[in-house]
Amino acid sequence: MRPRQFTDDDVLDIARRCFLEHGPSVSTAVIADELGVSQAALFRRFKTKQALMVRAMAPQSPPAWIDQIHAGPDARSVPEQMHEVVRAIDAFFEQLLPCIAVLRSAGIEMSSVIQECEPAPPTRAHRALTGWFSRLHEQGRADIPHPQSTAMAFLGAIHARHMLRHVLGEHAPRTEPEFLDNLVRVFWVGIDPAPRRIDR
Repeated sequence: MRPRQFTDDDVLDIARRCFLEHGPSVSTAVIADELGVSQAALFRRFKTKQALMVRAMAPQSPPAWIDQIHAGPDARSVPEQMHEVVRAIDAFFEQLLPCIAVLRSAGIEMSSVIQECEPAPPTRAHRALTGWFSRLHEQGRADIPHPQSTAMAFLGAIHARHMLRHVLGEHAPRTEPEFLDNLVRVFWVGIDPAPRRIDR
């Protein structure tokens, strides 16, 4: 019988699912069995279990939503695009935090994972969003004189919700289902270039 053909992506997809379902202690025998190959075949592709775990659980570089941001802003209304952007980033963090938890449980710090990337994924994400806000400001479609700070606040607000949920579990503040809509509304009120009266 010919050995089963499989790609690195096949291995990483199954390994990621196994690590998320069973934690970092899951045996490579389980992963190999799910893949339908021997452990020897698995280790010929990834030399150690830790190397496999890091590759499977580390964030993809760059995240798909960064390309989306580099392509914009487009001609649609700014709030509509902000809703789109915030949902893409939120979905990314929804997938990322459990992976970080697995790595930390295995004693692997994210700093050692992302230092191999240049620039690091968080830096790349911040730069992309800074550029997006800068272009809006240059086009006169938003009032954002400090796009770097705005990008940090925007990313931080989304990340904080997932981090608190990860750390506190059921004790995390309840923000659903209106969180993302409220986030866009609050930011748009702050950057809307239209004259507005402020009631005191």
